[in-house]
Amino acid sequence: MRLVHVRLNGTNVPIGPDFPSFLMSCAVEGDRLEYATVHEGPSPTLGLFLSAESVEQAERAAHAVVRRALGRRPELAHVEVVSARTPLVTAFYERLLTTSLPEGGLLMTPPDQDSPER
Repeated sequence: MRLVHVRLNGTNVPIGPDFPSFLMSCAVEGDRLEYATVHEGPSPTLGLFLSAESVEQAERAAHAVVRRALGRRPELAHVEVVSARTPLVTAFYERLLTTSLPEGGLLMTPPDQDSPER
């Protein structure tokens, strides 16, 4: 699952509480959109969760879904996609998941052996 943030331009973009479900309805099977959310503001950011094979595929699919949605609502004709990017932490977490640790260790500090909380 990959998170892509799609930033929109424009002020007072008319996006209501139904917009996440509307985004879901604009997706086609190949987009692999699983969930959508809206971070409201003067220029809203849309959060799209996609089960894509790569970051690049997820970003392309998210951009396509949002462009499709904007094209289907005349009141959003003036709105444009500024960017469709995965948050920077994604690469960090992917690296953690693929990194082999010596002796099968965990990414945590072992408990203090002198502590009664073992």
